[in-house]
Amino acid sequence: MPTYLVERYWPGVTTEWIREALERGRRVMDEMSGQGHSIRDISCTLLPGEEVVFSVYDGPSLLAIRQLNERAGIPFSRIVEAIVVTQDKKPW
Repeated sequence: MPTYLVERYWPGVTTEWIREALERGRRVMDEMSGQGHSIRDISCTLLPGEEVVFSVYDGPSLLAIRQLNERAGIPFSRIVEAIVVTQDKKPW
């Protein structure tokens, strides 16, 4: 399944806003899963001094990740396919 990075320029963002957004996102992921679109939330990183949030998802398509964020009301600047390289997850 492809991995996507969602970049969010989010002026005034707080960790509380992120927690609320993640909860909304999980509810929408459950709804979308019931519709055949399995999406997994991998990580969320806040850069408070930059007012930027990076979220990483596994999902079937860029369109599905866009729909998730739109339906959950979570702002985003762009969504791009990404390759995550860790000890646990190699791209090859």
